[in-house]
Amino acid sequence: MEVTVSNFPRFNEKLETRVSADNFDPALVKLNSVNMVINFCDSVYGNKNIAANDSGKYANLVSRVIRYRFQHGYTWYHFGHNYIAKLVAPMLNKNLSAIVVPDDILKYPLAACSQQSIVGMKVLMDKGYTVRKVGFYDSTLGGHVCYEVQYGNSWHFYDPNREPDENLLNGNNRPSIDYLNEHPEILVAAYPRDDKNYVLSLYKTYKIQDEGKLPGGNARLFQQLTKFLSYTLWIFLGLLYFYIDKRFFSKKKK
Repeated sequence: MEVTVSNFPRFNEKLETRVSADNFDPALVKLNSVNMVINFCDSVYGNKNIAANDSGKYANLVSRVIRYRFQHGYTWYHFGHNYIAKLVAPMLNKNLSAIVVPDDILKYPLAACSQQSIVGMKVLMDKGYTVRKVGFYDSTLGGHVCYEVQYGNSWHFYDPNREPDENLLNGNNRPSIDYLNEHPEILVAAYPRDDKNYVLSLYKTYKIQDEGKLPGGNARLFQQLTKFLSYTLWIFLGLLYFYIDKRFFSKKKK
């Protein structure tokens, strides 16, 4: 199933490319909320209701849309979007300004592995799927975040950010990360652009986390609160100003 400009009117062809090998369609940047991504996936699939035997097909479609929706790169809050998070986060933890709210991630064309996984997981959760985070970390190679989706009585691994060979994985029934590590020849073949030793070393470090939880829960609470304050703090400051003016200065004027 093709997810390209042929499915969606072209939107902006002048976006900066951070990774030249990325699969990326600028037209899909117009999908700037989770609901818009869901509506687009439903339209490509052809129905809002997923047939029982199409669970894998729809999950593959979501991964493909996320894959083409983003270029690789971290997206951070800016002053125009959440200025309180931008100001406060460096004093607490600089990573708090790396966006983990799904709808906010979709306001930008760039997203890192964890951010792309958050969007993909949220879309699937809203469609009734059970999902779970799969994290990787090596002290030398660094970290990576992907996710798994449950359907057909088994788990299936998705990595929209590093863009493995979809045809190969789908031809093997979208295996789980457990299965891929048990069959390293499939794992290596799925990442033809990456060094074999890198793939084997990083992907063996996988840790599966709780079902139904998006990554970055604490950071998301911080960002939702600071975003609310970014849009409403001026109201409270205005009310405080009028209260002080009326309470103290009005009497002096008399």
